[in-house]
Amino acid sequence: MTPENIIKALKLLNTKVPVAQQRPEWIVASCPLAPWTHDGGTDHNPAFAVRKEAGDPFCHCFACDWHGSLGELVVEMGHRNKVEHHCDVKWSDVHRLIEEAEENAELNLDSPDIEEMLFGKKAKPHVFPQWWLESFPVWREIGWAQDYLVEDRGISPAVADLLGVRADTTQKRVCFPVHDFKKRLMGLHGRAVEPGTDPRYRMYLQAGRNNPIIWLGESWVDLTKPIVVVEGPMDVASVMRVYRNVASPLFANPSLDKLRRMADALEWVTILDRGKGGDAGRAKISKALRRDHVVNHLEPPEGSKDPGAMSVQQLADLLGPLVPLDPEI
Repeated sequence: MTPENIIKALKLLNTKVPVAQQRPEWIVASCPLAPWTHDGGTDHNPAFAVRKEAGDPFCHCFACDWHGSLGELVVEMGHRNKVEHHCDVKWSDVHRLIEEAEENAELNLDSPDIEEMLFGKKAKPHVFPQWWLESFPVWREIGWAQDYLVEDRGISPAVADLLGVRADTTQKRVCFPVHDFKKRLMGLHGRAVEPGTDPRYRMYLQAGRNNPIIWLGESWVDLTKPIVVVEGPMDVASVMRVYRNVASPLFANPSLDKLRRMADALEWVTILDRGKGGDAGRAKISKALRRDHVVNHLEPPEGSKDPGAMSVQQLADLLGPLVPLDPEI
């Protein structure tokens, strides 16, 4: 995204961009999340920065420690604003700027190490403590979690165990631990069980931090084999019944930096949701990986919005011609 459009997007988000504090590689501004995450609801000394880079640019707040792409920031702001209204924003205008930047960007496979690029040589991503995860009971211990996963969604107990699913008994969500390539616990992604719950999906914070750049599946995926890419955790659980090399960016339209984390996998098969969100994701992946990868896009059959709604037989029929299926679990 051009510096001019970064500033335009920030101003659309009701953010101040002080001219005197700008940096060669970054746009400095007050934090857009300040009403929800900063003491007093304001960022008096601008601590938020957006990298000057192509595509959906990386953002970091040195006060509340939020980091992720500008697109992910806008989604988080939207979710928070529905729960606790603090701002009036023309969300479509901001999304349009990000989409235009993404259309004009390409994935750079020769850039520095992703964690060094995102966090710096000395800074480290936030590792969630195991004791925090243990505060969420295992899915087998909670009756409604068993009913939802096995009875309602058709997920086998073996798959739920393999994914280490937990339950949030306060918010009534089934929760998927997210580990990175180094097997470190980097997050927890929850899916609401009750219809109409907003937001349906929640990326949990620990000590006020999370790691939105991490994929669900990094800890088990084999990048030397074809990877199946889906949108959400329930899609992962569903596909895993027939093929285990599946991963999710946990975002319908992932940033280029996020796609780069999986770029060592040279063969991709996507099964994204039907609709505009899935169409945008398919277009981005095709463009980002067009030169060096084999990419096949599949869609759920008529009557199924996403892979999570597909039967084992439907998944086997769809994936069978492209990947070596695993025995059902």
